[in-house]
Amino acid sequence: MPTYSFKCAKCGKTFREILSFREYEEGKRKCPKCGSGKIVQLLEPFYAKTSRKS
Repeated sequence: MPTYSFKCAKCGKTFREILSFREYEEGKRKCPKCGSGKIVQLLEPFYAKTSRKS
């Protein structure tokens, strides 16, 4: 499952969550520190890990 990074617009805390695509689309996230629903997704680089040897 993908890992997403978020930042709370109220308190400024950044946090990561592992979410399925369904959970991500539902958008019911709250800040773990202050409980605010004003969350902004952060864009971060990613890499793909495969089982192939190249």
